Formats: sequence, structure tokens, C-alpha cells
Amino acid sequence: MPASQNVAPKELSKRLGDCIERLQRLITSPYTGASSLDCWPTRNELNGLAKAVGKLGSAIGIEQVDIEHLNGVMRHIDRRYPKLGSLAFFEGLVRKIENVPIGPVTRIRQQLAAGVDTNSRKQLEAIRDLLTRLEWKITVKPGTWRELGPKLFELSGGQIKEARNSAKLANMQEIDFVQDCKMFNEAFGLAAFLEVQRQYLVWRLRWDCKVLPVVEWIYFLKNPDWDSRMRRVISNPNITPAEWRLDDRKFQERTKKRTYRKKLSSCQ
Repeated sequence: MPASQNVAPKELSKRLGDCIERLQRLITSPYTGASSLDCWPTRNELNGLAKAVGKLGSAIGIEQVDIEHLNGVMRHIDRRYPKLGSLAFFEGLVRKIENVPIGPVTRIRQQLAAGVDTNSRKQLEAIRDLLTRLEWKITVKPGTWRELGPKLFELSGGQIKEARNSAKLANMQEIDFVQDCKMFNEAFGLAAFLEVQRQYLVWRLRWDCKVLPVVEWIYFLKNPDWDSRMRRVISNPNITPAEWRLDDRKFQERTKKRTYRKKLSSCQ
């Protein structure tokens, strides 16, 4: 018999309330001087909360309390125990995610999703692929930085554009300095890329390790409103609910095949 059936629902609701309150304090201000955006729950802490929700759900007669049904379980619990506010806790986390600065790759994906002309799409996709490739040493063909320069200037921010405009050979006849102009534009295109790359790496170092695990966990709750709001900040096609379901089906199929092969080998 599950342990939750030996504990009264009232006691389990108190334990769940204590868990939510503890996490709420943690992510609001765990230490003096910390920014609220630096404070996030870990996967283990969220798993502990899900376990407390599942125990209470089982105790009040809900049959399916696994993480795929957790959103519905919390809705049922909140109706019965309105002071707990389990869904309100996750709503607060989603609002917090919406306040995270948007990184360069997400900005690129947002522009692509909004629709751009063919040339701009090719440039944005090339920049996205350069930023997200695993190799640290970036090797490109001659003329690449000059070609990608206009989009890189947009993404890099004001300082690179201002530096380029102030350094341009305005008083010279460009027809006499065609080669120099090419080198000039290539150099500033590279400078713009390095600035965008710096922004991307700093964003990943600051936010990926803290925020991405929370986003991935909340995706499991399959709340369409939360999904769409989080994707405005962290746009990753590999962590959408549809991708999770597809990966889960593939995992289940692989598990069944392994189990079947083990049975065959044991019978031989």
C-alpha cells in the first residue's frame, strides 16, 4: 500500500503547502543582495514538489498522478485546497522566465518566424548556425563577414555600428580604394560577429544552467499558454511539447525492443 494512503489528505496538503512556501522563498531571495532573476529552483526541487502533488492527488482519489497529468492534478487540488496555490507557483515561475533577457539566437529565431525575405533568411540562418556550432574556432570563406555584416550590425547593438560609421573613409574617393573598402567592411563584419558571439556565450553562461532546466520541466506540464510564453524568451525547437512527446514515443519503442530482445535471448 502506498505510503500516501497511510497519511491523511489534510497532512499531505500541509506538506505540499510547506514545500511550495519553501520554494517560493528560495526563488525570491535566497541570500542578501541577490537579484531575483539569479534565483531558480533545481530539477530535484521541482521533482520533490511533483512528488508531494502526486501523493496528495492519490490520497484524494486521483488515479493518474504522473508528471504527464500533473497540470490536471494541480487544478483539481487547487479547487479542493484553494489556499495552496500550486498552479499559481508555476504561473509565477513563467512570469519570471518572461523577464529573462532575450538572447541573440532567440532574437534570430523570432525574426525567422515573423517572416523575412529570402536573402535575409539566408543571412540569419547562417549567423544562427555559426553561433550554435560546437567548434570554438570559426572558419569561413572570404567575404562572409562582409556579406553578413548588415544583419550582424543589427544584432550586435549600437557600439559596433557607431564605431563603423565614425571610422568610415568618408573623405576618400571609394572608387580608388575598392580593395580597402572590402577589407574595411570585412573587418567590421567580423567585429560585429564577435560581439554577437560574446553576447550569446554570456547569455548561455548566465541563463542556460539555471533557466533552461526549469523551462524543460514546465514543458512537461503541457500547458499551452505557458509553453508559448516561455518560447518567446527561450526559443528552442527541440524542447517544445511536440518534440518531448515524439522523443518519449521513440524512447518507449526502444525500451520495448530491448525488453523483447532480452526475453528472446533468455529463452534460447
